[in-house]
Amino acid sequence: MSTALRHAARKSIVLATAAILNLGLTAGARAGETDHPIVTQLWHATYDVQQDGSATETVDLRYQVLQQRAIEGAKTYSISFSTSIQAGEIVEAYTLKKDGRKLPVPPTNYQHQTNDGRKGASPFFSDRTRITAVMPDLEVGDSVHVRYRITEKEPMFPGQFSMAMGYSPFAPYGDARLTVRVPKEMKLLTEAHHVNEQPVVEQDGKRVHEWRYANPNPRRWNEEEDGGLWRRDERPGVLVSTFTDYESIARAYAARALPKAQPTPRIQALAAGIVGAEKQPHEKARLIYEWVSKTLTYGGNCIGIGAVVPRDVDTVLDNKMGDCKDHATVLQALLTAAGIRSEQVLINAGSDYELAKTPVVSLVNHVMNYLPDFDLYVDATAKEIPFGHLPDDSYSKPVIHIGAAKALATTPAQDHRTAAQKLRMALKIAENGSATGTMQVAVKGLAAAQMRAYMRELSAEDEANWVKSTLASAGMKGRGKLQKGETNGLVDTYEFSVRFEIDNYLRGGANGAMFFAPVVGTPHSVMMFAGADEEPVGKRRQQCHGFHSEEVYDIELPATMTLLAMPESVQLKGSIVDYTAKYEKTGMGVKVQRELHDKTATSICTPEVMAEFRKQAAAVGENLRTQVVYKRGVR
Repeated sequence: MSTALRHAARKSIVLATAAILNLGLTAGARAGETDHPIVTQLWHATYDVQQDGSATETVDLRYQVLQQRAIEGAKTYSISFSTSIQAGEIVEAYTLKKDGRKLPVPPTNYQHQTNDGRKGASPFFSDRTRITAVMPDLEVGDSVHVRYRITEKEPMFPGQFSMAMGYSPFAPYGDARLTVRVPKEMKLLTEAHHVNEQPVVEQDGKRVHEWRYANPNPRRWNEEEDGGLWRRDERPGVLVSTFTDYESIARAYAARALPKAQPTPRIQALAAGIVGAEKQPHEKARLIYEWVSKTLTYGGNCIGIGAVVPRDVDTVLDNKMGDCKDHATVLQALLTAAGIRSEQVLINAGSDYELAKTPVVSLVNHVMNYLPDFDLYVDATAKEIPFGHLPDDSYSKPVIHIGAAKALATTPAQDHRTAAQKLRMALKIAENGSATGTMQVAVKGLAAAQMRAYMRELSAEDEANWVKSTLASAGMKGRGKLQKGETNGLVDTYEFSVRFEIDNYLRGGANGAMFFAPVVGTPHSVMMFAGADEEPVGKRRQQCHGFHSEEVYDIELPATMTLLAMPESVQLKGSIVDYTAKYEKTGMGVKVQRELHDKTATSICTPEVMAEFRKQAAAVGENLRTQVVYKRGVR
């Protein structure tokens, strides 16, 4: 479960508009207290939906500044919208002084910025307009009040409307209201959690839905209680959608996206050049995937319906750039041209591991591909990820297949057998307690790709000082040479080695103790388990995955050094953790052989599984922490 051990739990648990994220999450635990830089006093948002699915969003927002450090950020407020399909305006903005005076933002304090192409040409990346208001004479204790409106000229999906609004349970809110007005005949699915839902009323020929939320005494973050994955029904928020199910989202996306993935003559020729003489379908798929991943860089599409419709493949190829939809579309077109079936799939790019009951488009905000002939999911947008693997946070997640007979599916769990490491260290200890040696490391799986990318990005200066600085981080004074190995390519194996000299390897004087451990950290080090049982077991699910690690240490001792005590050889077998350690004296010193297999079979671990893992890891940690007691003499 190395992910659970290495990474802190995610604390970003809400969907929200920019205003809520920027204002709510900066606030602390209790409204009005001086340890909160900003408090949201009022947030009223109204969505007036038309029959074609377009909507007008009107927001009234007021937040109070309680700390000097928040003044600079609070003095400006911006809205942004797509110029081609939306119109926006800040209707009103003013500083509300502590004494009740209103200081309107003067016309000179507004700034308009619009992304556009040169000489009137259409832009490639973004056509967004940004309007910023600068608040006059804002001081601690004053409030900022803004009213803005954004009107859609064209809906993202004709005849459909969906949205998700979330509030942070850790931030103070005074009066938050969400109102959605839809034509009476428009069917609307809604889902609300930890908010006050008002009775539905009819007004001016529309059906009016309203939800209210207040949080004067916010929750305080507690790692044991709050760290981990939150379910949607645990978070305050509202979901609204005219989509009847996720299959209807798949059909709506397919209608606009799949025509773009049809192979053109240019795609046919490109695919033939990529695969060359290769005949095996799996290898052809790998070659095409690697070409897309390495050739296309990432560039978002913030132009009108480009938020949900891929660019034309020729545009993507000409610029060698595109967003996730563009990567997935080009990959599908190339695979089709090579005779390999593929599907585009929608997935949540955040920490949602269940689909909400109410189908909302923004909750499946990333696109990748599925190759049914190999039962394989791939994500060409996730750079450095080898073919056959996914990013850590894409395993065990629900997905929506586009254009497939069955739309809903789940990505597989990360296979612990694909994550492995072999380490061999030779170390020679001198009479004065210094040491020299070498260490070779071979890594397999996602960690290999991550380590290779890390090594490739090292500057020449960082590379030259890598061994010295890594040793220093462990309290050792030394130097050495890093051999980075092959840092190019997308294969799921990587090897590197280190030569080192350590002046103070033994720091216990004539009598002391030491551990058998690598001199530099590695992705799947067995020593990670030395403190595994000390990690608190949270009350929420965690991301997790297993690995297999083999380590061998050949340690040469000086003739004047005597080992008084060594760890005992052990063999432990459990439902999750298997561990074997063998310690033996040799003619020159000591040989240590360790093998650890974390057999975690899922990518999402319940608190119960984590508790059992900690229990089994405790025995491993005890063996790893056992010190080698030695005595040094003088000839």
